Amino acid sequence: MVRQASLQSDLESIAGADSVWTDSEDYAVDGVLPKAAVLPPSAEATAEIIRYANTESLAVIPLGGCLHVGRGNLPARYDIGIDMTTLTGIGAYEPEDLTLTCQAGTTLGELRRATAAAGQMVGFDPEIPDWATVGGVLAADVWGPSRLSLGAPRDFTIGLRVITGDGLMTRAGGRVVKNVAGYDLCKLYVGSLGTLAVITEATFKVQPLPKATQGASYTFVSATQACRVANAALMAGLSLRSAVVTRDDGGWVLRVGLAGTTAAVERSAVEIAALAGGRDRGQETGDRPRSEGGVIAVRVSTLPSRLPALLEGLPAGVDCEAYPTLGVVRARLRDNEHLTSMLALGGLIESAPAEVKRDVDVFGAEPSSLALMRKLKAEFDPNGVLSPGRFVGQL
Repeated sequence: MVRQASLQSDLESIAGADSVWTDSEDYAVDGVLPKAAVLPPSAEATAEIIRYANTESLAVIPLGGCLHVGRGNLPARYDIGIDMTTLTGIGAYEPEDLTLTCQAGTTLGELRRATAAAGQMVGFDPEIPDWATVGGVLAADVWGPSRLSLGAPRDFTIGLRVITGDGLMTRAGGRVVKNVAGYDLCKLYVGSLGTLAVITEATFKVQPLPKATQGASYTFVSATQACRVANAALMAGLSLRSAVVTRDDGGWVLRVGLAGTTAAVERSAVEIAALAGGRDRGQETGDRPRSEGGVIAVRVSTLPSRLPALLEGLPAGVDCEAYPTLGVVRARLRDNEHLTSMLALGGLIESAPAEVKRDVDVFGAEPSSLALMRKLKAEFDPNGVLSPGRFVGQL
């Protein structure tokens, strides 16, 4: 095992003396501290660090804005934290071709400002904070209620540059929309929590900004009524950007976000109000920030047709936010009293204290594809260097 002094010296020789810290509490993952943290000045330096870690049998966890660092299982080992926020900047933006390429440490705020000037946007959900980094959002596959209209990150990611566990720099996809022949590796890397490769650069499809947006909310006696209106609005082809159902004072609230042309938004607002029976609570956004009332966040996915019954069956003390057109509910638990029942519904834990994670796999029961996942892990990271233990089945 590499000694602390030697580790610091070796990393300084790669990244520079001002880029390495051994007092690195800011880089803790689920309470586990690395032996050292490093801010590499380039993708090439990042690859060299990973090659070094591979040679010395050290575990590496890449980090961005750390907004979603709590996702995944407890790390099995953690020696080096790689801070990717130094890899920033938009390398190529072609508004006419509807593509944009940027480095992984670039924030969503930078993307939004650059594309808004051309009347365009990258389809990250509006509720994701502007200081979240591209690499972190992709690695954690973060999305919110606007997935209904914008899709998830893997849907508009068309190219990636990554570094595998042996330090090899590779590319998946490309910088044009129609570029994939064979398996789309981008969809493999997105959501893998940095266990297969470290993302250093990404290329996205961009889309026009909506000409108009509007929000409203409606109150219902039951979750079934709220979900029915949301799905009816979707089937009617209204300009829904998002639809969120929450519990409120014993009733249920449907918050919708509309986006599109001015005429389409105005028509959609009138029609959804008619579907809701005039229960309008006023102009609100459909992208309400999630409640911070709980410490354990669980996500359950089901068929949209089964979501109302799932919501009606939730214990009274569970704070929830449901996406009826997607068949997804996010619940926040103040303790682990209801955790077992939520996991029994097929839920996965999006965040929780370390003491909770020690007793469960946050991804739930082992999937039938776990053997295939292990083969992929062995192919891309043969020595278990990248984020060991954090993915499904403690991969």
